[in-house]
Amino acid sequence: MKTLIQAAVVTLLAASAAQAQEAVQWKVSDGGNGHWYQLVSEPASLDWQAARQYAKAMGGDLAVLSRSGSTEFVQSMLNGAMCGGSTGQAGPYVGGFQDLAAPDYSEPSDGWRWVDGSLFPGSASISLDDNLGHQDFLHFISLQPSCSGPFVLDDVGLVSNANRSFVVEWSADCNNDGIVDYGQILQGQLVDADANGVPDVCEVDPCPGDITNGGTVDAADLSILLAAWGTNGQAEFDTDIDGSGLVDGGDLALVLGGWGPCPQ
Repeated sequence: MKTLIQAAVVTLLAASAAQAQEAVQWKVSDGGNGHWYQLVSEPASLDWQAARQYAKAMGGDLAVLSRSGSTEFVQSMLNGAMCGGSTGQAGPYVGGFQDLAAPDYSEPSDGWRWVDGSLFPGSASISLDDNLGHQDFLHFISLQPSCSGPFVLDDVGLVSNANRSFVVEWSADCNNDGIVDYGQILQGQLVDADANGVPDVCEVDPCPGDITNGGTVDAADLSILLAAWGTNGQAEFDTDIDGSGLVDGGDLALVLGGWGPCPQ
């Protein structure tokens, strides 16, 4: 089930997004990875972590530019980017960050990662200068004021009063058919009734009675459910398993029906 937090983020994004270009696919036939990308612009500034929350709430994540040609592909999308800052040059966030706990961390250019876990590639087109201190996230910056010039990658701090846009990437293939799910949603091949970027068929919980997420439906789950009986279930553990708004017999049936180890 989609959490209340995720639902709130989706609602906030829908209410606040000023512009969102159409999602485009980097086609395999063009040397790409088959993933889908979208530039989203906001009317107000946001930091990198907020941008990533929004991207994940849309069913994707901030764009990973580790594949050869990916930077150039995303650069080609940025003509409609919303920039900010005193010079109007701070452009969209992407999914690069500096892992301060990494064994290879050192300023300014080591310990960088992409949000998918891949290592940061060395590239002369990325300026990792840390000249303002603790610039641990990646964004595009325009070479000319007011977004009027080419975009290059640059490091930026977490707390930013300038960045107003980000690039989302969809790569998931939850049904393992070799096609990125998001494209199938756009083409009507997979249903996404709640419009969260994830096919409904992939959101079915295979072990709904495992309230504690311990891998087994057991007495601990039953006792938590019984303690929340008659409430809305929105306490430390979400015990309204069937989403009816009340912890009752429907939830009890899911616990008893799934008793034992969860499917692997």
